[in-house]
Amino acid sequence: MMSAPNYDEFDFPIELTTQPLPVVGICGLDTVNNAIHCNVWEAFNNIRKQNRPLVNFKLITPEHEFPTRKPKKSSYECYIPKGILKRNWMDKHMNHAPAVIIMFYDLDWNDPQWAEKQTECASRVKSLKLTLEGRHTKVALVLIQQEPPIPSGEEIIGGDKSLALIQECELNSKYLLLLPYNTSTADQMQGYVLNLQTTFHEMCIVYFNQLIRDVKSHKSTLIKTIHAYLFIRHTFKMAFYAEMKGEFLAAHKYYNQAYLLFSDIKMTHTNIHECKVVASYIMYKMVSLLFVLNQPRDAIQTFHSHVDKYKFKFGNELLLFEHHAWLSRQYAVFADLFESTIRNGLPASQARHPGFYYQQAAKHCINRRTARNSLCANVTAYPEPDPLQGSSTLDYYGQRPWRPGKLSAEPPDPKKERDGIQALQWLEKTRVDHSMIIIGHLGSAMAQFNTYRCPRMKKYLVIQMAEEYLSSRDYGKALTLMSHMLGDYKNEHWTRLVDDITRPALYCAFVTASVEEYLTLSLDTDKVSTLVNLTRVMNNEMPQAIQYTNHAHNLDELKILWIKNLAKSDNANIEVEMRSEHACVQVKTRLTVDEEAKYMLTVYLRSHFIEPVTFSSLSCTIGDSNLLVCTDLTLPPNQLVECSAEFIPLSCHINTEVTVSHVTLGLETAFRKLALKFMITKDPLKDLPLWRPIESKSDLEMSNIVPLHSVFIVPNTSEMSLDITHDNPALLLEWYPITIKLTNQSSHPLSSLSLVLTCPDSDNIDLCEDSQHVTNNDSTNNPAVAKFPLNRAIGELAPKQDGGEEMGQGQYETIVYVRCTATTPEGAAKLINVKVSYSSYSDPSVLLTKESAVKLNVTKPFDISSSFLSNSFEPISVFHSNEQILIQPLIQCVSPWSIVIEDTFISIPDSIDMKHETKCCLELCKGQAVTCIACVVIKEPRNLCLGVFTVKWRRKDSRLGTVTSCIELPRVDVLPLPIQLSLNLPAHGLVRTPMTICYTLYNYLNSIITVQVVMESSEAFIFSGYKQVVIKLVPDSGQEFKFKIYPQLSGLVALPGFKINLLSKHEGLTQQTIDDMLIRSIPSHIYVLPQPKGIESSQQAQLVMQV
Repeated sequence: MMSAPNYDEFDFPIELTTQPLPVVGICGLDTVNNAIHCNVWEAFNNIRKQNRPLVNFKLITPEHEFPTRKPKKSSYECYIPKGILKRNWMDKHMNHAPAVIIMFYDLDWNDPQWAEKQTECASRVKSLKLTLEGRHTKVALVLIQQEPPIPSGEEIIGGDKSLALIQECELNSKYLLLLPYNTSTADQMQGYVLNLQTTFHEMCIVYFNQLIRDVKSHKSTLIKTIHAYLFIRHTFKMAFYAEMKGEFLAAHKYYNQAYLLFSDIKMTHTNIHECKVVASYIMYKMVSLLFVLNQPRDAIQTFHSHVDKYKFKFGNELLLFEHHAWLSRQYAVFADLFESTIRNGLPASQARHPGFYYQQAAKHCINRRTARNSLCANVTAYPEPDPLQGSSTLDYYGQRPWRPGKLSAEPPDPKKERDGIQALQWLEKTRVDHSMIIIGHLGSAMAQFNTYRCPRMKKYLVIQMAEEYLSSRDYGKALTLMSHMLGDYKNEHWTRLVDDITRPALYCAFVTASVEEYLTLSLDTDKVSTLVNLTRVMNNEMPQAIQYTNHAHNLDELKILWIKNLAKSDNANIEVEMRSEHACVQVKTRLTVDEEAKYMLTVYLRSHFIEPVTFSSLSCTIGDSNLLVCTDLTLPPNQLVECSAEFIPLSCHINTEVTVSHVTLGLETAFRKLALKFMITKDPLKDLPLWRPIESKSDLEMSNIVPLHSVFIVPNTSEMSLDITHDNPALLLEWYPITIKLTNQSSHPLSSLSLVLTCPDSDNIDLCEDSQHVTNNDSTNNPAVAKFPLNRAIGELAPKQDGGEEMGQGQYETIVYVRCTATTPEGAAKLINVKVSYSSYSDPSVLLTKESAVKLNVTKPFDISSSFLSNSFEPISVFHSNEQILIQPLIQCVSPWSIVIEDTFISIPDSIDMKHETKCCLELCKGQAVTCIACVVIKEPRNLCLGVFTVKWRRKDSRLGTVTSCIELPRVDVLPLPIQLSLNLPAHGLVRTPMTICYTLYNYLNSIITVQVVMESSEAFIFSGYKQVVIKLVPDSGQEFKFKIYPQLSGLVALPGFKINLLSKHEGLTQQTIDDMLIRSIPSHIYVLPQPKGIESSQQAQLVMQV
């Protein structure tokens, strides 16, 4: 029975590559039934998820069995070692043999059952020590205490109890630890656990120091000539113990000593494999520690010295592939280690990074496959019985399963050796996929070269990877990689590399029946077979078979696959991009201007086919237009062919440089259309390969042609003038006239005239040709109002007669009106393109054009703002119902042109009464302003819009209709007015002349209001009437208070104070509301004029008596 292929010792074991940590056993925790114990264990587990832990915690259950302890040897004099390094030794110390065991126990200092629990705890500790008898494992005790700490003054109680517990458990006083756990310390649990970890690690150091002393003691009794293997093993143990302690410098020193001891071993065919395996493990430890110690140069030097030492120690020549596998694994492992160190912050460079080592790993794997092919070709069967049986249970690293534990001096069994070698060869031949291993290494190397910006090395590795895919019969991936590299190498003009890659890529395209890729590649390869295969594929036939590798293919299956792919609709029209220097046809172009100012395109072609080829069409792309040069073009082999055609520029080409971008040769059959698209570069030097010999006369002729790919299109002399007049800027919403005048400046008529107006940004602009509709200013459902573009056929324009200036004699004039509904930003303008086309007199089929552009700035005619005033012309921000409000719109002219305001009015909703309104009708210049005013009363308290302010205006000199501009007044919240006061007052008074004033108080509530009315005294007036009175106002009624006042002073005089005091309580009515209403509703001053001269004093006295 053949064993599984686990014979490969070159895969480094997990215990070797993992950072070794001391094992700390945790016992006494019932994590299933005790929540506190579960939380404690979780706290220790969380340390692993944080930064680098110091120890490896392992939960030990009562059923746990410790590794069996080996009996001590009394002497090593007669002991002959059977191997160098045991397989299970590192795993034992990393996972199974604890350096320290911690016993956890729930015990508080003031526990009422202290004595019983002390005895039980001591019994558990002693039982654990008995189990570990004969080992150096340290035992510590941790008390989980849930009670608060001992109060001050009672520490002696805890001290006595702890001393008694230590004595009964027979523990070192340092090994009794406490772990507080209660609600007040739950948040500090992580800190306690970290402190305990530090203590446990110190105990581990003591444990490993003792182990190192024991190993040194054993080593001192060894004899070098007899115990060379033991010297290496014991030195490795000391190094491993030092690494477990975290002393990396000491560990590296011991590992280095163990590595140097291999020089004392005589290597033969029987032990070379074991020595190389163990030496590579020690090398890995040395290099990883040097990276940890931040000594990358020493790590790299150590690795190179290791490879140089063993690279020629092949061992058995029949197993040479094993040596190459070992070398490949050394490079791959070092590259992985180097890359992980770089990820942790080590700097690298283009000259030194992991990619080179991955590449070497792939190289040695290729050598491994080569050795396999030569050594394992004749192996046809696996030997019986299985010589590799038990390979996974060997005691030592690197030993052969058919001679385990045999000394190197013992002669091997020839038959077992032959069977073992045959088994290894058979497994190497049948079970190892070398291509996948190589591809993995190459992929890692490519990623590194890409990271460190080494594009050429990356491309080289891509080609190697493609070859490996080809070797493993994954033709699709190989074709994809080669196709990418072909494009890059063509752009860089690596002609030889292109030729070398094209043939294997063509083979992959053939065996995968990739029609488009096959046609593309066949046009770049050997020109002898190109035409034959091209013709077969174009006629839906399978091309001739290509033999590139020794892979066997079923031609019948390939034929079925080709027929299936040829029938796909995707392969009916194929376009292939060609490069002139690698193509089957050389192409050059010249774009020139002849004597008649015609633009001529000349295409030079030279075919490399061995037979004449007929192309269905030859076309060129110049700028945005496609030019058909000729059809049914036959190219003789190796002869220069010249084709010419006239290029007629489009109107968009005028005053620009046009360039020949590519030339297309078309091949067409009844089944397929193939377009060969030759890219034309601007720099003619880029069309040349790095080196190309002149082979024939046609080569010399082709090389002497200087290509011209570009020409500047100059506009022809126009036979017509285009004049556009307008007054920029236009005003918002006005119909803006633009006058367009065409003049025939030739001596012959111009026919087929057409006028086209376009606007790239036509969202906010209207167009009209009818001046009648513009004058009426009727745009609602007006069919004359349109959007851009405007197309108008003019017909024929007669030549202009000498001395004739009347319209119709060689001239055409029209006016178009545009209206913009949005202003243009500062520095920007609306662009209106005016294009006139007409037929040439000499050649009516040629259409000539004349273009111009109108840059239109749109600005506002005026700015409108509004303010709101009270009856006393004071600004207000709070509005009340049934109270007069003054709306005052302000019109500020910002137009550069003078405007005339024809009319203004305010449209108000039904819930507002208009009391009075003034209008504005006058002329405004820039910077001038005009205002009007309207007095309104809001009936209901609610949120509403105050109306729409409308302005009818026009330009000062415009004869068109008026423009209507509207602005919506703001929305306001109207509050209810519980009580209102108004004052009927003359416009002015006269000193010492009586006058009557009347206050009217109105109640808008649904209840009776009791108020006190007070008329305050004033030095400026003498008055008659109620000075203080209490009244009751019934709902929806008013009360008048009339006073006669006699002015004593002239000027702007303050009226006597009129106060209203609220005596009853009402919802929504307060004294503050009344005070605000008084300030807002009645004027506080009046103008009093002085007494005119000539009035007698008696008259004055009479007037006083009348008062």
